[in-house]
Amino acid sequence: MKFNAYIFAALAAIIACCFWLIIDNTYDTGDSITHYAISRYSWKHPHLLVDNWGKPVFTILSSPFTQLSWKGMTFFNSLVGVVTCCLVAQIIALLNWKISPYTALLLFFIPNYPLVLNSGLTEPLYALILVCSVYFFLAEQYKWSAIVISFLPYVRSEGFISITVLAVLFLFAKRWKDMPYFLVGFVVISVLGFCLHYDSLLWTFNTNPYTVNNGFNNYGAGNWDDFFIKYFYMTGIPFTILFWVSCLVMLSVLIKNINRKFSATVLSVESLYLLLFFSFFFAHVVFWKFGLFHSFGMSRVLISIFPIGFLIMIYLLNLIYTTWSNKTAISIVCLIIIIFPFVGNKSSWSIPKDFVEDPEMVEMKEIKKEYKIHAEEVGKIYYSSIPLMILFDLDLFDNDKFATINQLKEGIPANEKILVIRDDWFLNIDCNIKSDDVLFSKLKKVYSKKVSDHNTIEIYTNELSE
Repeated sequence: MKFNAYIFAALAAIIACCFWLIIDNTYDTGDSITHYAISRYSWKHPHLLVDNWGKPVFTILSSPFTQLSWKGMTFFNSLVGVVTCCLVAQIIALLNWKISPYTALLLFFIPNYPLVLNSGLTEPLYALILVCSVYFFLAEQYKWSAIVISFLPYVRSEGFISITVLAVLFLFAKRWKDMPYFLVGFVVISVLGFCLHYDSLLWTFNTNPYTVNNGFNNYGAGNWDDFFIKYFYMTGIPFTILFWVSCLVMLSVLIKNINRKFSATVLSVESLYLLLFFSFFFAHVVFWKFGLFHSFGMSRVLISIFPIGFLIMIYLLNLIYTTWSNKTAISIVCLIIIIFPFVGNKSSWSIPKDFVEDPEMVEMKEIKKEYKIHAEEVGKIYYSSIPLMILFDLDLFDNDKFATINQLKEGIPANEKILVIRDDWFLNIDCNIKSDDVLFSKLKKVYSKKVSDHNTIEIYTNELSE
C-alpha cells in the first residue's frame, strides 16, 4: 500500500481516540496530576507558566487544553502521541526504507505508550520534540533541528543530555553556523520567565528542582540492572527481543564501517539512534544507582525515548524485509506485536486494571463526599498531597490560603483557625515528615480514611476549631 500521510494521520488519530475514550486512568497518581494542576491553574497564576518543576514548554502548550478539565489534559497528550507517530512514519519514508511507513502505527501497541498518553506526564511531549528534531536532522534541515531540540530541557531536564548528543553530531557534520540555534530555547524561555516572574535571566539554572539542595532526599537508589528489567516490562516480550537484536545489528554495522570514514559513521542513522537512546537510558541507570538528581528509579521516564527505541526496532524489520523480501514474515511479526498487549503477560496490559481509575483515586474522591471543606471558614489550609487537593477542587497555588505541611515545623499558628490535610505517602516523600511526628499530637483529628494498604488520609484542625 502506497504511503499517504493524510490516511496515516487519520488512522493514528482513530487509534489514539479509541484509547482516549476507554482509558480512565491517570497512569501516575502523583506527578501526572500535579502537572495537570500546574497547567490548569497557570492562567489564573501566570508565574506557573514558567514554573521550573512544571516545565514551561509543557505547561504553556497544554494549558489551553487543561482549562477543559482532566480529559482536556489527556486529549493534549493523545494529540502529541498522534503527531509523534506521524513523524516516525515520515522518518521511515524519508530514509526510503523498504518497510512500509504504516508500521509506525505499531507504536501504539507498545504496552505502556498509549497508557501514558492518557496522563498528565511530560514524557510524551519529550518524545515528540526529540523525534521532531531527529526528523529535521535526517532531512538536513539542521537549523530547525537545533531550534526544536533547544526547547527540550523545558519539557524534561534530561533535554540537556539529548542536546549535548546532537550538538556533538553537529560538530562532526561541521555545521558551525547552525550551532548558535541550540540557544534559542534557553533565550526564549529565560526572557519569558524574567518578564513573568523571576529576577534573573539565569532562573532556569538557579531554580532547577533536581540540582537545588532542598535539605533532604527521600528518593533512594537502586541496582545497575533495574532499568533494563523495567524496560522489558514496559515494552513487552516481542518488542524487547527485536529491540536488543537490532541494537546488536546496529553496533556490528558501526564497527564494520568505523575504519572506512569515522565522521560518516558517527553521523549515520545507526549512530544517531543509538546515541540518543542510550545517552538517556544509561544516564538514568547511573542516576538511580547513585541516587543522583532526586532520581526515584521510575520506569515511566523511559517513555521519553520509546519512539527512538521503536525506530531502532523498525531498523531490524526493514533489514529483514530488505534481505529476504518476505512480506508474510513481517506481517506475522507485526501481528504478534499488536496481539501481545492483550495476552495477559506481566509485560502486557493488565485488563481492566490499566484502563480503569486507580482504586486509591476512587477512595480519595469519596472523601470529598464524606467531609466538606469550606476554605473560606479557615485562615489557612496545610497539605502534603497536591493530587488530593486537586480532587477537592482547591486552588492550592493561592499562597495566602494554602501551604505545605512542612511549614508547620516553624510553629502552629496561635491566632487563626487552620486545617491540615495529610496523607502518609507525600507527607514523607515531599514534606520529610513522618506520620507519627509530634506535630500532629498538637492538633485535633477530625477525619480519617484508609485509601490503600499503604496510604491513609487524615484531616486535622487546631484548638480554634472548638
